Amino acid sequence: MRVWIDKENEMHPNAEWNDSYVFTLTRKKYSTIFSGITDTWYRMDCMAIPEIYEDLFIIGISVFAIDKRVSRRLFPDCWTRELSVSIPVLQMSKWHGTEEYWNQTLGFLTGDKWDIHFRQCEKMYSKREYPNRIHLDIKGCDCICLFSGGLDSFCGAIKLLEEGKSPCLVGHNEYPKLKKKQENFVLTFQERYSNQKVRFIGFSANSRAPITMDGERLKKHEDTSRGRSLLFLCAALSIAGILGNDMPVYIPENGFIGLNIPLTNSRKGTCSTRTTHPYFLGCFLDILHMVGIKNQIQNFYAYSTKREIVNGVKNTEAFKKHYMDTISCSHPCLARYDKERNPDYPINCGYCYPCLIRKSSLLDIKDFRYWYTESASEFLKNNSNNQKANDLRAVISTLYRYKKIDDEGLKDMIRCSGKLDEESVQKFLRVYKSTMEDLIELLSEDDEIKGFIGEKCARTD
Repeated sequence: MRVWIDKENEMHPNAEWNDSYVFTLTRKKYSTIFSGITDTWYRMDCMAIPEIYEDLFIIGISVFAIDKRVSRRLFPDCWTRELSVSIPVLQMSKWHGTEEYWNQTLGFLTGDKWDIHFRQCEKMYSKREYPNRIHLDIKGCDCICLFSGGLDSFCGAIKLLEEGKSPCLVGHNEYPKLKKKQENFVLTFQERYSNQKVRFIGFSANSRAPITMDGERLKKHEDTSRGRSLLFLCAALSIAGILGNDMPVYIPENGFIGLNIPLTNSRKGTCSTRTTHPYFLGCFLDILHMVGIKNQIQNFYAYSTKREIVNGVKNTEAFKKHYMDTISCSHPCLARYDKERNPDYPINCGYCYPCLIRKSSLLDIKDFRYWYTESASEFLKNNSNNQKANDLRAVISTLYRYKKIDDEGLKDMIRCSGKLDEESVQKFLRVYKSTMEDLIELLSEDDEIKGFIGEKCARTD
């Protein structure tokens, strides 16, 4: 499939691309891609962000829109998409030559075959004519930190504040109520760390179906969203770029999730993100270095389990006040359709894969209470005829597999997740085993589940 990104109505597809689906990205007119981050740049008194950072953001939001709107079911294997994309950039001389690096990096991120093409563009997406009367002052902040509203990023913000830093927290608002939670967390941070500066920037982004030059609208859409996290990172870098190329960007996420090993053999086409995998970050940083973007990007939780992350900040007042309010669920808004339970949203469902990891990370919190009171075995029985328990079944299966495999087998699985040096493989082996043991401790509270896992099956090492 061929895709053309039209920024600010500058250029229609040429003869070579006349069969393309066209995504439009304009600020003042109807657009198939839209984002509120331009207002953030404007409130920062930035009449136009540096061109190289605008280019990076355009690349990130283009990948996000394509990933969201192009259904995998349109391709022969119903998974691997073949995508040729023409993207407009202002700094063509810098981006030329990075195409193959992007193809490799995006292929790892989304599992698709990408063929990126850059073309010269003159119009700016971020340019404004008159100063804004509403000002957003973040000049006292000394770092940018991604802030999703999940437990990892919540703990990451506390860690930075405990170290005396003044972070600007950047969050992607997928739904309105999430932004309210993020703002409440930040209010507490500002109260508890009054001698430091804490700011929150929330932005939105979404996409409509693209249309060909003949008026044909692309049918279907995609439920997976691996490209969303790239947009998240590019948006944070755009904020950092306004403040200077020495402004660091932190992406706090536990190493187990970043490693992203499939739960079962049937889940090798996993839908979860790979943005914090060291291989992806290394490839992405190489591209940034090629075009002259020097901002440091770091995941200081790369070799930590979620439980270790929690235990590092669990005694702080900010954590105690809000840890139960964090959202780690893979489908936090489904509660509004469940009449038998609390219809409020967003909430943690309790039994999806991220929720199970979250529960196991909170085992050392004395007053921690589960959202659902039913046991894991009861949940399996009550959802035997639907897909709600699929993740729980997969976790039980992977724990059973874990108990039967030795360290060399585990290291082979880690290597298959992405190219890593042996030192990293060894570090991730510890993270993987520790997280598995946390999940076993969590689920072994239920005798029936303990039997499924295989309590008599000892580890071979």
